[in-house]
Amino acid sequence: MSLARAIAIGKRQRRRGRLWPMPVRETDLGHIHADVTIRPMSRSPKKWTGRFLVDTGATDTFVPASALRKLGIRAVETRAYELADGWWQELPIGFGVVEILGKRAGGTLVFASEKEAPLLGVTVLESAGFAVDPCAQRLIPRRPLRKRR
Repeated sequence: MSLARAIAIGKRQRRRGRLWPMPVRETDLGHIHADVTIRPMSRSPKKWTGRFLVDTGATDTFVPASALRKLGIRAVETRAYELADGWWQELPIGFGVVEILGKRAGGTLVFASEKEAPLLGVTVLESAGFAVDPCAQRLIPRRPLRKRR
């Protein structure tokens, strides 16, 4: 069954007051991409824009190391990351401003390999005020959450 058909059935079932019993499998979902602009923390006019894969399983944002170096972003330390295939890798990190759909947030930027696709991590995504809508395969604005005392 296609994802579009499953969504249509689910909408009909919800209108009738019933839930659609079939869970949406991860394999049914596509990939969400976003155009993201990276800037240094200083008021430098330099910027780099790329197409990023939105990865809610990644904490930090992975950017090609050459792009970060051209912007003048320096590695301040290294951090160990567990990759999707289970391997651990020590990678340098720096800090910068990430702009997603016109909203900016400061974030940890990982100096990634040139062979890897740029990844937008969940920390910056939430800091900029976005959530993922997996059914529509897009980013949606969300209000900031604050815990009550």
